Amino acid sequence: MKKINEEKKSKKNLIEIIILIILSIGLIIGFFLTYRNYKNNYEYKFELSIKELKVKLNEEIDPEKYIKTQKNVDVKYNIITTHTIGKRYLTYRVLDKFNRVHYYYIDVYVVDDVAPTIEGKDKVTLYVDSKIDLKSYVKVSDNLDKDLEIKTEGEVDTSKEGVYKVKYTTSDKSGNTAEHTIEFTVKKKEVYVAPPVENGTVGTTSKGYKIENKGGATYINGILIASKTYNLSSTYGNGLTSATKSAFNELNSAAEADGFSFRIGSGYRSYNSQKSIYNGYVKRDGQTKADTYSARPGHSEHQSGLAIDICSNHYKERKYCIGSAFNNTPDAKWLSDNAYKYGFILRYPSGKTSETGYKYESWHFRYVGKELAATLYNVGDWITLESYLGITSKYSE
Repeated sequence: MKKINEEKKSKKNLIEIIILIILSIGLIIGFFLTYRNYKNNYEYKFELSIKELKVKLNEEIDPEKYIKTQKNVDVKYNIITTHTIGKRYLTYRVLDKFNRVHYYYIDVYVVDDVAPTIEGKDKVTLYVDSKIDLKSYVKVSDNLDKDLEIKTEGEVDTSKEGVYKVKYTTSDKSGNTAEHTIEFTVKKKEVYVAPPVENGTVGTTSKGYKIENKGGATYINGILIASKTYNLSSTYGNGLTSATKSAFNELNSAAEADGFSFRIGSGYRSYNSQKSIYNGYVKRDGQTKADTYSARPGHSEHQSGLAIDICSNHYKERKYCIGSAFNNTPDAKWLSDNAYKYGFILRYPSGKTSETGYKYESWHFRYVGKELAATLYNVGDWITLESYLGITSKYSE
């Protein structure tokens, strides 16, 4: 009997152990399932791929590019402007499933890695005794900084001939640097002497007009020509011709009837006067630039006595008389539209520099007579003497 009771007790214990094992397994499975459900639905993950970032000025930043992982979160971030240099913070506001807020940061450094620019010629020619400002030969600019300091290394001694090199350097606030070197050649000023004008026929133009020298001037198809190609002798001329003065008086009378009033700002100039004027411009601006707006002695139409610079009495200042400020005035337009009626042509029209050799001068008129002036007026699209006659206006050297 005792043995049977013990067997029953053992079976009962075994059953209890099995039940306990089954319950434990169930608990384990339930916990696992619960944990997995939590991880899938509630556990948040958020990680950035970098801790700091360097960007260039005005470079766009994509905050999502730097999110390495994210799960079960709502992410918001700020927008960073990069138009100035300095440190910024790219901030990520992370909201998890339990409405808890977490913050993550990236240090952003906006840097300027663009060097300034120094613009200037590589070679400059100067004349002995010229006054110079070395810094005036370059122009400095930068993408961010203004009023950059220019440093020079080297000197130019204009008291004697020689070749000098000057190195220009500049740096912006970010330490970016630029440099440029100019070679200055100092030489003695060449005294230009117009070649002699010998009497006789010297040929024909590309359009078949006869070129003839007489009395110290060149005539083409009977028209006196003074240009870069054809010069006057140093002794030619003694004032404005009577025909030029009479035509101007007629022009001015017509202008006054239309509400305008003109005067001659510059008329006849002798060879020596033009020499002094031209050399002054060369000293100030250099020969290359001076040749674009001033004639060498012997090549000026003013010496012919047929050319005048017309100024308006409405503008007393010289800047409105002989200069580009006169170009867009109503007075200049009236002259361009009406001067041909009185025998004058606009000698150096706009857009015709390649023909005349000079920049546009709205104030410079040349007397050629009413018939030829009407032809060259060409309904407002001025034809140059060079184009009409088939000649050039270029210095031989």
